[in-house]
Amino acid sequence: MEHIVIRDLSKRFSHSVDGEIHYVDVLDNINLQVMKGEFVTFFGPNGCGKSTLLNIIAGLLEPDTGSVMIDGKPPQKARIGYIFQNYRDSLFPWKKNIDNIAFPLELQKVSRKERRNKVRDVLGRLEIKIPEDMYPYQSSGGQQQLSAIVRAFIYEPDVLVMDEPFSSLDYQTRFFMQGKLLDICARTNSTVLFVSHELDEAIYLADRVVLLDKRPAKIISILENTLSRPRNHVMIETKEFFDLKTKALRLLKEAVEL
Repeated sequence: MEHIVIRDLSKRFSHSVDGEIHYVDVLDNINLQVMKGEFVTFFGPNGCGKSTLLNIIAGLLEPDTGSVMIDGKPPQKARIGYIFQNYRDSLFPWKKNIDNIAFPLELQKVSRKERRNKVRDVLGRLEIKIPEDMYPYQSSGGQQQLSAIVRAFIYEPDVLVMDEPFSSLDYQTRFFMQGKLLDICARTNSTVLFVSHELDEAIYLADRVVLLDKRPAKIISILENTLSRPRNHVMIETKEFFDLKTKALRLLKEAVEL
């Protein structure tokens, strides 16, 4: 049974120029089904509407037409973990790392002792080391990103939504975070929707890659990833990976030429 069902989804925005209303179509008739525990990535041109799509799936925006259902419920009634591109801005500089991670539990009125114990338990089960008593500004970019990811997992979301979360990381840290994310997802059987502007990353992480056209975004094709799991970065150098990337580039090129 499908975990997430996106049906006939369209969205447009309006803006005023010299008193005249103009409309911009952003999403055009998006249809997609996602299974529980699946890792789906979205790849397309900058500004095509990928973030808008994630925001609708997360319940932050309403579509103009169509619907999103998560286990038969609208997104507003589901548990969504959202990790933004500017993850540093989502961490509270006055809170230690352990309390940043525990913040969703604080909102649920869980006691300080209980929520700190929950954080340590989750970090232990996921085999993640973060300097608990340091502040975000004292931590590396990778440690800050891990704090944001674990915070999204701490209250066991139905879906984890990630909008280009590794784009500001250096190459080596990005590799490390990709591996860590895949390990966390394997341990938790999480459903992940992940936007990337790097095609290699989109293919490497995903079970399926959703290729989007220029705005208004339409689904060009959904690429099934045949790479085995667990993944490792040696796979990026294999013929199988190269063939997947070549197919994706061909589909994108054909869409541009239409």
